[in-house]
Amino acid sequence: MPTTTLRKAFIKNFLGKAPDWYKLAIIAFLIINPILFAIDPFVAGWVLVVEFIFTLAMALKCYPLQPGGLLAIELSQSV
Repeated sequence: MPTTTLRKAFIKNFLGKAPDWYKLAIIAFLIINPILFAIDPFVAGWVLVVEFIFTLAMALKCYPLQPGGLLAIELSQSV
């Protein structure tokens, strides 16, 4: 009987059935954004706009659009 750890369950359920490359891109965005914000908030703002457009463009392939909400929450915590 296989046991599912909390870590495995989180990884499996993170962003639902989205492709792995998309999940890794969103995780990279979430890690890079605070670093960019600490260096230059202006550049971080534009990068965030590009990332959000990326999530919108991928919404057809990776429905539902949860990562856009993750980026918005991250933005609200930074400001």
